[in-house]
Amino acid sequence: FFVAKFKRLNNKMMRCTLLLLSAILGLSSAFVAPSSRISQSRLDTSIGPKFDPSTEKWEPSSDADLEGSYSPVGTLIRAGPKPFLIRVVNPAQYEQAVYKYMANEKVGRKEAQGNMDAFFENAQDWAYQKNVERNGGYKKDYTSDPSPKQLLLVGVWSGIVVWFFNDLFNGITSGKYY
Repeated sequence: FFVAKFKRLNNKMMRCTLLLLSAILGLSSAFVAPSSRISQSRLDTSIGPKFDPSTEKWEPSSDADLEGSYSPVGTLIRAGPKPFLIRVVNPAQYEQAVYKYMANEKVGRKEAQGNMDAFFENAQDWAYQKNVERNGGYKKDYTSDPSPKQLLLVGVWSGIVVWFFNDLFNGITSGKYY
C-alpha cells in the first residue's frame, strides 16, 4: 500500500517539477529581442518633439512625430512584460521618455520606442549597449519587427506558462497536489 502511494506521489512531484522547470526556462528566453541587425530605416527627424517649459513636458511638433509607432502589444512581444506594464500603467511617463529620446538622439518614433522598451526592461544592459555603440562597436537594431518564428515561440511558451499555472492553481484548490 505505502509503495504504491509513494510511486503515485513521486510521479506527481516529478510532473510538477518538470512543468515548473519548463516554465522557468521558457520565461527566461521567451522575451528576448528577436533580432540584432543594424538598422537601415531612420526617419527624417529634423523637426522632432519639443520641450515646453510652461508644462515641463515634451510634445510632438507635428503628426510625423506620431507616425511609425507600435502598440502596447508590440511592446510586449518585442521587449517583454516589464516595459509593457510600464507602458500600460503609466502611459504618460512612457510617452515622455519616447519624445525625449526622439528629440535628443534625432531618431524616429519606432527606434525611440525600441530603445525605451529596452531601457525599461533592463537599464544597465541598455546603457552598456549604448556605450558599446558610442565606442564604435556593434549597433543593436531596435526597429525590426519580430519574425514569425519568434512570434510562434512566444505564443507557445506563453501558452505553456498559462496552462501550467492554471493546472497548478486548480490542482492546489482541488487537493490534487498536496
